[in-house]
Formats: sequence, structure tokens, C-alpha cells
Amino acid sequence: MGTVSGVVSRQILPACGNLCFFCPSLRSRSRQPVKRYKKLLADIFQDEVSNDRRISKLCEYAARNPLRIPEIASFLEQRCYKDLRNEKYQSVKTVMLVFRKIISSCKEHMTLFANSMLAAMQTLLDANQDELIITGSESLYDFVKNQKDGTYMSCLERFIPKLCQLAQEVGEVKRVQYLRASGLQALCALVWLMAESSHISVEFDNIVSVVLENYVCPTEDIHHLNQNSWNWEVPRDESHVSPSPDVAGKFPSRAMIANDQGHLSVSEEVSMKPSLWAKMCLQNMAKLGKESTVMHPMMESLFRYFDTGNLWSQKTGIAFPVLREIQILIDDSGQDLHFLLLILIKHLDHKNVHKQPEMQLDIIQVVTTLCKHAKVQASVAIASSINYTIRHLQKSLHCLLYDSNVEPEQSKWNKRFNEVVDECLTELLLKVGDAGLILDTMANILESIPNIATIARTTISALYRVSQIVVSLPNLSYQSKAFPEALFQQILPAMLHPDHETRVGVHQFFSVILHPFSFSTQADSTMHEFDKIKPLRTVSVLSSSALMFEMLRDQQDHEEKDQNHSGDLIPLGLSSHQISQLFSSLWKQSISAENQPRNFVAIAHTYSLALLFSLPKQKYLDALTQSFQIAFSLRDLSLFAGGTLPPSRRRSLFVLSTSMIIIALQAYSVLPPIPSLKAILSGKEVDPFLCLVEDSKLVTNEEEPWQQKILYGSKEDNASALRCLSEIRINEEQSRNALVSAILNNLDNLTDHEESFIRDELQKEFLPDDLCVVDKYASLQERASLLIPDDDSFSNSTECQLSTADDSVLPGVNQLLQSVIETVKYVRSTSIYNANDASFKEVVGQCETLSTVKLRKTSILLDEVSDPFLYQKTFKNGAQTLCRTQEVHQFLDPLRLPPSSPCDNFLKTAGLLMGK
Repeated sequence: MGTVSGVVSRQILPACGNLCFFCPSLRSRSRQPVKRYKKLLADIFQDEVSNDRRISKLCEYAARNPLRIPEIASFLEQRCYKDLRNEKYQSVKTVMLVFRKIISSCKEHMTLFANSMLAAMQTLLDANQDELIITGSESLYDFVKNQKDGTYMSCLERFIPKLCQLAQEVGEVKRVQYLRASGLQALCALVWLMAESSHISVEFDNIVSVVLENYVCPTEDIHHLNQNSWNWEVPRDESHVSPSPDVAGKFPSRAMIANDQGHLSVSEEVSMKPSLWAKMCLQNMAKLGKESTVMHPMMESLFRYFDTGNLWSQKTGIAFPVLREIQILIDDSGQDLHFLLLILIKHLDHKNVHKQPEMQLDIIQVVTTLCKHAKVQASVAIASSINYTIRHLQKSLHCLLYDSNVEPEQSKWNKRFNEVVDECLTELLLKVGDAGLILDTMANILESIPNIATIARTTISALYRVSQIVVSLPNLSYQSKAFPEALFQQILPAMLHPDHETRVGVHQFFSVILHPFSFSTQADSTMHEFDKIKPLRTVSVLSSSALMFEMLRDQQDHEEKDQNHSGDLIPLGLSSHQISQLFSSLWKQSISAENQPRNFVAIAHTYSLALLFSLPKQKYLDALTQSFQIAFSLRDLSLFAGGTLPPSRRRSLFVLSTSMIIIALQAYSVLPPIPSLKAILSGKEVDPFLCLVEDSKLVTNEEEPWQQKILYGSKEDNASALRCLSEIRINEEQSRNALVSAILNNLDNLTDHEESFIRDELQKEFLPDDLCVVDKYASLQERASLLIPDDDSFSNSTECQLSTADDSVLPGVNQLLQSVIETVKYVRSTSIYNANDASFKEVVGQCETLSTVKLRKTSILLDEVSDPFLYQKTFKNGAQTLCRTQEVHQFLDPLRLPPSSPCDNFLKTAGLLMGK
């Protein structure tokens, strides 16, 4: 039966079909099944008006039969081209409507029809009819919104030039409004896809340009939008209060315009507002801030547009409204808000802005205003922003140094630049929330301070200004802790800077950071710009020690009351080790031949602070002995006529040391010797440049008319100082022995051992701490000389050994074996301690001992170069002489290499044999 039916179907029926052509049932096509999608497509295009029900049936069919989607897409594409040639524009709209419906129902099969739809959209955008262009833009919006990734990003980028051209269309108002809105709508979707795929197009500058051109919203548009019962306000908290009602919040967010499927939720009239889609583009641009690598080029494109049009002014430009809106969107999305400020501050160094003074002022003002609306949060970005702003503050201070040599307009700009940078820096510092982060940043800046005097002064002046603001912040990182070690280790070498004004600035900077209750209010040549600032506390940085000690006692007795009075100000503390290092640094500074009167005043104040923070220590015997040792040793050194210090410096050093003794006696309540010591400093004949006033407050006599005739350190001044020093007499009551006895008599609750220890220590000379910082501003030759011994014996012995090895006869095998045996014996003899017999604590103790000895030897060796006055010190009574030269040579002996050993001889001989 099957064979018969096959014959009929293959032979008989075709023959009948050819003969009986009038019979439709016998034709060949009637025996083939009709494809349903073609019937559905035919039904859709049967009428001129599109039928949503028929289109829905086609979409359901395509979803159930994905293999038919390429055929459907190809049919729609060809139908689009055909209708365009025949100018059947309504049918073309129907084709694109079918494409848009298929997108929403067949997202997972996008690859089957994407190419056909992209080609059709490209054709529509190139058409000459406005309605077709708008249809193509709307179709492109739906296509992009239904993308799950950036697969078609490269294909979509070719639409950007056409869309940008569309968004810049000119002509009739209503026509232009619709064309621009459709172009911006498609661009909005493209920017959204860029944000989702973290991609920046090469045409992004053009996108930014057209978006910002359409961003400005006319008054009638705002009024019209407000009449639509839409809540256009962007939700924001108290920190997002807009400074102007016309800045932000005039338009809805994306959730109010489109749903999750990308369909518009607003009326057609509202959706055809170009300014609305421009704002939506900005919202999508803000999403690019998820990654810094993408946000940075995005913001640079915005900045280039503002630079080209000079739109940074807050009065006439749009830079602040745009950036303010981006700031709100970034904050609402939970991204790093401070990164925007960092990029904006970095833009001040851009080549487009570098030669535009007024533009620089406008940019800094924009940063300041944006910073006022930022949240208080410690972050790496805000720390970097502060670092860059400090550099600009240094630049402004450097310009002010030469303010008298420039034109009046330039001088006016310099002052204005300094004001706006200072205001910006203040706002940035207030947004940190934790002073510890700023202290670490200042340590990094101090580490790279140069030797150039002008740059060093401006750097310290900028840090001084920062310190005034930082002390008002809560110090959470270093609360109830010692002074930050990183910053402290950079302050100590900065106090030894070659420039004397820089050293004074470092002392003032250190004083403000260490004790927030003291601020500088006196005139200062290097910091004259900061004198106009009214500090939170009016206590002078160089205030008297008696006042500071009284404040400390009040704080200890009434801790809770003082905490309520001082608010969040938490003074830092100094550890015992830091106090010891600070005394050693003060010693090196005091004996410098480049000191000026203001340097001695700064040293006296820092000495007072060191005493202030050594008093609360439970065991302050070391601080007590060191504080009096350094004062006694400096006084003896000032009266020693055999040193290399000029007489004028020795005279000031005597005043400084005597003031330090008085301050220390007051700190430890040893009051009887103070009147006698003050009598030595009474009268201007002792030092016309320094005087002790207001209960042990060392100040400079800058208003004395005598200084107008004789300069400090001049030939006349040195002669006067030498005559003054020769007339100074230390009586028995003012001697060291008498002062030591007075100190011991005043100290209570001391055991005999402690009293004997203090007496012996106070009789000794002050020695700098082993770990005292080395002068990093010394030359390379000076540093290298510290590692080279002065004795030439080692080099001579080496030369002898080399010459002997060259001239000697090669040894035999027996001699080589004998040298090996001697080498083994030598190595065994060097192993003094057996590791198996030593406990862990003993090994640790030996390591600590060796480390201490090494540090002490290194410190003494370094002092020989940096301190010429430590070679020999002789005192008037002749009873005590300190000659450290011999001591240094004793310590140098262990540092030399050992003599030639049998091992060296064996290796040397083996090398000669291998060479032969």
C-alpha cells in the first residue's frame, strides 16, 4: 500500500497537475502546508493602522518557535526597505512597532533578530522625514534598554554621531523640541548601557556637549512640569540642601519616567522635553562613578566642556548646578562622594586651566561649595584632596612672598587666590571627621620638605594653617595615645632645617598640634597671612610656662569640667621615649651657629611643652634629670670660650639656658633659686635681643631702637656679646651644686637610692639620645664620612697582605691542608655561646644588649660630625673635664674589621691556585 501511494504522489499527481491546470486542488503548492508566521505577518499589514492584538499573536508565535525568528526579522527588514521606497511611512512605523514588541517578548533570543533591527534603525535615522527619524530614535531606545550586556556596544556606537547631530538640531521651535528630545532619549539609553558595562565611548565628549547644551531649562518648561502633579523633587537629606531653588530637583528621576521594562510612564508631551532627557543623561552619567577608572574620564569630559565655554562661574555658568546634581546622585547611590572633589582639585593643574587665573578662582569656589554639601567621612580620596589643596596653598603663599614686585592686578589676584584656597582647605578638613588621617598626611608632606628656603617656608606655613584647623577636629585615631610617631619622626629632622625661619615655623606647627590650647597671635614674618585669622583659643603659642603648668594642674583636678569647656579638643601626649628624643633634638638646635633670636624663643617654648607633658608621668625621674642636664650643660657651654660658636650666639645661648633652668624649677615647684637666676638676666646689657618677661616667658626685643643700629651677629654685636659674657659671674647660689641641692630638697618621697641616683645624674653632662634623629639635610659626603674610620691601619694592612700574596710562592698541598685545619679551629673558637645551652630569654637578652651597644656607638660616631662642641668641654672650676675624643676612638675599635684570619689566607691562596 505504501508503494502504491508513493507512485501516485510522485508520478500520477504531478502529471495531473500539469494537465489539469484549471483545477486548484491539483496544483503543487496546495499540497505544501502554509507557514503560520507568514499568515500572521500578512494579517498585521492587511490594514494601514497597526493592530496590537495581531502583533501580540506574532510575538507569542516567535517566542514558541525561536527558529522562525530569523525569517520573521528578515521579512520585516525587507518590508521596511520596500515601504520606504514606496513612501508608505505608516507601514514603516508598523514594522518598527513589531520589532519593538518582539524585543520585549524575546529578549533571550536577541541575537536572532538584532542585526536586522539595527540595519532598519540605521536606515530610518538616515531618512529625511522627521517622523521616521523620531521612530528610529524611539526604537533604538527600546533596543538599548532591553540589552543585558555590552555585546552590541560596538554596533551601537556608530549611532552616536547621528544622535548628537539630532540633539543639536535647529529650526522651528516645536520641530526642534521633538527632534532633540528623541535624540537625547536614545543617548540617555546609550549612556545607561555604558554605565552598566563600565565602558566609555570614544564619542563621549560629543555626548557631554549635546547633553549640557540642552541641560538649561527655560522658565516655562519648569512651570509646565510643576503643573503636572508630579513630585519632581529629588529625595535628599539635610546634607543635600541645595543652595539655590534653581539648581537641582526640578525634574523626576528615571524611576518616575520609565518602568523596569523601559516603557515610558509619562505623557508624550512631557517626554518631548529636551531638558528632561538631558537631566536623565546626567543621572546615567553619575552611574559611571561605580568604578574610578570610568568615572575619571567621564568627569574629564565634563571639565573640558566647562573649560571651553568658561562655564565655571557660579553666577553665569552651569558647572556648579551640573556637578551638584551629580554629587547628589553619587551620594544617593552609595558611591565615593569625595572622589568627585579629588578629580576636581586635580583639574586645577590641567593645561587648559593653568594659564587661566580667573578660571582657577571659579573652580576652587565650586569645590568649596560642593564640599559644604558633602558628608563627613574619612576616606583616602578626601586625604588626597587635602594633600593637593595644601600644595595650592603653598603656591599662593609663595606668590605672596613676591607680592611687592608684581603689578597691582597680579597682587590683587594673589591675595584672592590665597583666600579662596584657604576657605576650600578649611571646608575639606572639616569633612574628614578624624584628625588622625590629616596628621598622617602632614607627615608625608614633611618628609619631602626641600632645602630651598622659600619652598620650605611656604610648606611649613601651609602646614601651620592646617594645624590650626585640625586641632578643632575630634582625634579618634590617636585619642588617649602618644603623639603620632610618623609625624614626630618627621618633625625632629625638620627642626634641624638649614633655614632658621623654617625651624621657627616647625616649632610653632609642633606646638599647635601637640597642645591645641595654644595658638599663635603674634606677628610673624613667615606666617603673616595667618595672623588675621581669629583662632578658637587666644592663648599664645609662646605663652609662659607658668600659665601652661597651671592649665595642666586644672585639667588634672577638674577633668570633667575642662572636657565640657574644651569640647572635642583632645591634646596629644608625648611618650617618655619621645620626650628623650625631643631633648636631644633641642640640644642640636641650640648649638647651631645659624640661630637667630626667634630660634631661641621657639626652642624655649618647645622645651616648656616637653616639661609640660613629662609631669603627668608616674615615673618622671628620667625626664627630670634630662631637663636639668640639658639646661646646665648649655649654660656651661655658653660660658666656655674655646668653642666655635660666635659670641652673639653664646650670649643668646646663655639667656636660653638660664630661662630653661627657671622654667624647669617652676615646673617642679623649686621656687627659692628663681629670684637669684632672674637677677642674672635683668637689664638689657645681658642680651638686647632676648629678654625674660611675664614670669619666665622668653621673647624677642624687636621694638628696641638699639637693634636698628646693630644687626644680630654683626661684628659690633659680637664684640658687645664677648664683653657681656666676660662680665657674667655665677655665684655659689647660682651654681650647679647649689641648684641640685635645692632640687633634691624640694622633692618628696624619695628613697636614698633615688636621691643618690638623681644627684649623680644631675652632675653629669647631657648626652643626646642614642636614637636621636640624624640631620637628613647634611651633604652626602658628610653622611658617607660617618661610615669611614679615620685610622689608616686597616688600609695599610690590606695593601701589605695583597702585596705579600702577589709576591709569595704558591704553597704546596700540605700547606693548604694545614691552613684548612687552622681555619676550622678559628671558626670553632669564634663560637662562644652554644645555642643548645641557651634559653630563649637569654638569647633575647643578648640580642637586646648588642642592639643597644650598636646604637650607642653609632650615635656617638654621628655626634662627632654633627656636634663640634662635644670634642672637648672645659668648665671654669676646672674640676670637671669631658674629653670625648678618646672615648670615640675606643668605640671605633670594635667597629673595625678583624685582622687577617687563617680563613682569609686559605681563600686567598685557593683563589690564586684557581687563577693559575
